[in-house]
Amino acid sequence: MAELHEEIVQEVTGLQAEITSALQGLDSLDEDDPQYAAAFARLVQAGKALLTYEAQVPARLEQPHLKVSKKSFTVALWAHAACAVLLGVAAGLGWISGGWTLLSLAQLIGTSAFYTAGRKPLPGKHRQLRHAAAALGVASVAVPLLAFGVLPWWMWLLPLLCWVGAHGLASEAGGEGARKAKA
Repeated sequence: MAELHEEIVQEVTGLQAEITSALQGLDSLDEDDPQYAAAFARLVQAGKALLTYEAQVPARLEQPHLKVSKKSFTVALWAHAACAVLLGVAAGLGWISGGWTLLSLAQLIGTSAFYTAGRKPLPGKHRQLRHAAAALGVASVAVPLLAFGVLPWWMWLLPLLCWVGAHGLASEAGGEGARKAKA
């Protein structure tokens, strides 16, 4: 992150130096000089370049955080899918009833829905993917505990709320609601 800050500082300093150079060139000319218009255009162009660059700085600063959010969500999705597969294997081996295979399949299908919802997070909303990842993590742990009878039956509310919340957060991070409203 410090490297990115240093890179931005160097770029801004370079653009500011270009403005200073253009101003010095303009100061040495009289308004009636034929080169004045070109020097003024150089100053305007240097100013536009700085403003354009500064408009991009927030997105560049957010980029490393976006990568972390996407990575945490991806890891949570893989863990969720792995837990679903292991649940199906446990049902296949007879450790738990065969009905859990249906939940395992639903979990795998749900994982693809979560992935689709959070695939392209909007700038500034990507942090919600981290919360969605945490909710998926809780659901991934709660379902096997329910399947093996460690948690009481009424605790089914926990994974259900986590799944709904995770999908909602991932959809919001991806701007799915805003995209539907535009359509």
